[in-house]
Amino acid sequence: MEDKVFRKVKEQIGILRGRGVIINNKKFAKNVLLEINYYNLINGYKKIFLDETLPYEHYLSGTTFEEIYNLYEFDRRLRILSIEAILKVEKKFKTIIAYEFSRKYGYKNYLLFENFDISGSNPKSCKQISELFKKLYEKISLNIDKEQSITHYVTEKNYIPLWVLVNSLTIGDISKFYANMLPKDKNNVARTFKYGLRADDIDNCIYFLSSIRNRCAHDEVLFSFKSNVHLKNNNKYLKYFKLKKSNDYYAAMIALKTLLLDKDYNLFQKNVELLLDELSGRIHSISKNKVTSEMGMPSNWKKLKKLD
Repeated sequence: MEDKVFRKVKEQIGILRGRGVIINNKKFAKNVLLEINYYNLINGYKKIFLDETLPYEHYLSGTTFEEIYNLYEFDRRLRILSIEAILKVEKKFKTIIAYEFSRKYGYKNYLLFENFDISGSNPKSCKQISELFKKLYEKISLNIDKEQSITHYVTEKNYIPLWVLVNSLTIGDISKFYANMLPKDKNNVARTFKYGLRADDIDNCIYFLSSIRNRCAHDEVLFSFKSNVHLKNNNKYLKYFKLKKSNDYYAAMIALKTLLLDKDYNLFQKNVELLLDELSGRIHSISKNKVTSEMGMPSNWKKLKKLD
């Protein structure tokens, strides 16, 4: 493979022009490329604008630099909107697990095997729980001199309540904690989290959303992202829309619909709709439907808000 060579911004603009991109404002293009960089902007968002009928890289007729930038801006705002919704779910999930687990087993008994699903002393289950305990100890060690609350409990009380430690756990950490809880305890968490929610649904949705959260946190392309994690096919919303894929952005919307209260989800979807409508007025060489298709949205995607 031929090595990539450094290109000055002027050369980068020349490459884009040579591939059919209209540069209406050279100064604007230069400032954007210096702020975002060519790789993040062009390599991240060019695919949807490319003419796929050609054997070489060339953009669709009429594609402007501003359109590519507008898609980038849409995606950036989509990440902000998405991580806000996921953080709301994450905070509630941590709070309920800490409350329910501590209510039943006490405030400091989250490092005892007997309080988790050992499944008849199955070696695999024991290993998973051991790995969980290792992760919890690592979090304590990493934060013992950084988080004032943890420092206080370690030095003054010689223990750390679960409701304090959960604030230092990632969504992936708390997902593993939940996955290893006893089935009846998981069901209690699910019922408290949202009426009618099943333990399997919350487990899978949280695990899937953790991959979306990581995408947002690392400021990577989101609208066309396909996660390695999939929502399970038994999700009622997947069945309703007869979706073949369950690892795209619309799957994230389904996971949020599953976990958020209706008022919170409805506001979230309304904001997604507003972002798409705004983008529609700022792109002309491609349609809004092409963008929603990349996001995995079916033609009747707005009905998700109305489903029970």
